[in-house]
Amino acid sequence: MPSRFYQRGLCLSFLAVAIVLGACSQAVNTVNPSAGSATSGTAITPSGKGIAPQAKAMLALLGHAKSNRSVIAKTAPVSDSFAPAKSAKNSIYDSIVVNKQGKTSSYISSLGFECCSTKEFGDGLVFTQSNARLKEVSVVMSSWGCESGFWNNDTCTTSPGTGFEEPITANVYAVVAGPSGSPEPGQLLASQTKDFLIPYRPSANNQICTGQNLGAFLGKYDKECDNGLSVKINWEFKLPKVILPQEAIVTVAYNTSDAGYNPYGDNTQCFTGPGGCGYDALNVSADGTGGFVGSNVDPNGVFDNFGNAYFYCNGTGNGSGGLQLDTPCWTDYHPEIDVTAEKS
Repeated sequence: MPSRFYQRGLCLSFLAVAIVLGACSQAVNTVNPSAGSATSGTAITPSGKGIAPQAKAMLALLGHAKSNRSVIAKTAPVSDSFAPAKSAKNSIYDSIVVNKQGKTSSYISSLGFECCSTKEFGDGLVFTQSNARLKEVSVVMSSWGCESGFWNNDTCTTSPGTGFEEPITANVYAVVAGPSGSPEPGQLLASQTKDFLIPYRPSANNQICTGQNLGAFLGKYDKECDNGLSVKINWEFKLPKVILPQEAIVTVAYNTSDAGYNPYGDNTQCFTGPGGCGYDALNVSADGTGGFVGSNVDPNGVFDNFGNAYFYCNGTGNGSGGLQLDTPCWTDYHPEIDVTAEKS
């Protein structure tokens, strides 16, 4: 499956990629321009595994999210103009915060797959109704990649309308009680992989974003100096018909150069290209306290699968690997997800 740059809706073949599954973290502002050169090769994670340079720089931002060692958190609350809003009448879970125009802020905390050796990331959701037919899943992503240059060394330039293609999988699991009684993933109820055209973040605005924000861009809607561009993506589930229980685990998974279930590797054309591989700087929103429509299986935890156990709340995971409940360090860092359904 080819990865492509796109401009004005026209896609050009760029790189062979595979359908995948993946997850890590990052947020905005607090840039460290010295953390990794743009084309110097891979950096090393806490486990010694190589990662792309732009993701290495994200590691320098970890640790600001209270006790969470995976999330790069924003440095201050977002503007009051962004708040839980009235959702679509068929939303049975919603944690996506928007402004009055329905636009998401780019000033968010996020989890990056490449930087944190992530394979899969999501949340346990409690729906407002049971036995509803699944219609659509939406998730907010955060794109830190640039057409040319890098977010972390003040060289980011992007032509309007450019981006990259990435296959991303949405998974929906039943929730079951594990041996200890804690919730864990059960049967896979639905899964869909879709190719998304992910826009690059805008060019650096060095007239307004200076000092610790040097290299960031001015957010169109939040008017903050942002490092990542929020992008809402969605999957439609038509057939086969999926009837949802009262609770489910919804996750996203994708590959990067060195993370995901099937990493692409470092010998791809984009890896040494002018902006590196866009997917190596692609994150998932980890922003907010969870559902304002519906609620969460664990208000302090999410479900994730890290290739490096260091990134779990306790630094070890459950010792057996795989997608699992990670708690209690995610209180304010739930992914932004919307699930719509109709009566079955």
